Amino acid sequence: MMSTGERSTILMLATTKSSTTTAEPESTTTITTTTEEAGLSSNLPWSTTGIALLSALTRLSCTRLFIDSDDTLYGVDKDRHYVWKLSKNAKYATVVAGVHESIGSNSVKLNYSEDVYVDRHGSIYVLDTNNHRVQKFMNGTTHAITIAGLTGSGGCSLNQLYYPRGFAFDPTDTFMYIADRSCHRVVRFLTNSTSGTDGIVVAGTGTGIPDNTNETLNGPWSIRYLSSIHYGLLIVNHNGHSVIRWPLGATSGTFVAGLPGISCSNSTCLFEPADVRIDDNLNMYVVEQKNHRVQMFCKDSNVSVTVVGNGTPGNSPTQLDGPRGMAFDSEMNMYVCDTGSKRVQKFLKR
Repeated sequence: MMSTGERSTILMLATTKSSTTTAEPESTTTITTTTEEAGLSSNLPWSTTGIALLSALTRLSCTRLFIDSDDTLYGVDKDRHYVWKLSKNAKYATVVAGVHESIGSNSVKLNYSEDVYVDRHGSIYVLDTNNHRVQKFMNGTTHAITIAGLTGSGGCSLNQLYYPRGFAFDPTDTFMYIADRSCHRVVRFLTNSTSGTDGIVVAGTGTGIPDNTNETLNGPWSIRYLSSIHYGLLIVNHNGHSVIRWPLGATSGTFVAGLPGISCSNSTCLFEPADVRIDDNLNMYVVEQKNHRVQMFCKDSNVSVTVVGNGTPGNSPTQLDGPRGMAFDSEMNMYVCDTGSKRVQKFLKR
């Protein structure tokens, strides 16, 4: 086991495609999506065959990814309680926050880390889910400060979080927006706090009661800041099988993907979505944990096409198993946390 201050190389970069051995599916899901339904040609924008960057050999449990302006890839490992980074063209990944396979609640350790973000100054923000807090590791430091969830105990008061699952930041890194799953809300905090402050509820009722109306949230897992659309938020309702767009300052949102409260596998609905991204053309991408795929929704469309995964769980190069996060690099190559297969898959842009 590493000491708390150690930075050790632990993850190997695979140079071949992932194993073609297919895991035994838990269930069979019928996918009815077609490229024609989404208004796309038969040639999808990405290769459907993934390349394993970080594979099961590392016992990886990836949940979310972040890529900075230098195409450095960061990821969180929920079960081993640390954050890793893989520089562009590097062969190895290194630990940059937390202690590998060591759980804790002090300023060095993490407990079930779920999301990561790196600001322009190199500070690393980690969503420390089971400690009900957000930790900020200032550039190069191994000891973090708590900037949200100061009590360290779960709850729905304004100085608490309750199993938060995802966060997002505005373009100036002034505000942090947290998908507070068990309180069914999004809470805003300042990023420059050194001692923790109370949050402000900006989406959801804040009562801790889930629902599938456009004024409530249902188990939010992921969130994206939309500076190009009226400065709003894209919020993934994991339990509500939907994505809702919520303008800042509003008391309600508009569902833009999925059928609220209904799970299925066709081109207009979702099954436990886990992450969302949007590109420069305002196309939206949703990672579906239970449908084992990534769906693309073209701008202003609620009909999707499957771009990654075939709908059945497995570890072949064309399959995903319970994916939970994704990111794009500067060339729009797609990276997916293939959580159930314990790997990160890279899908090349065509």
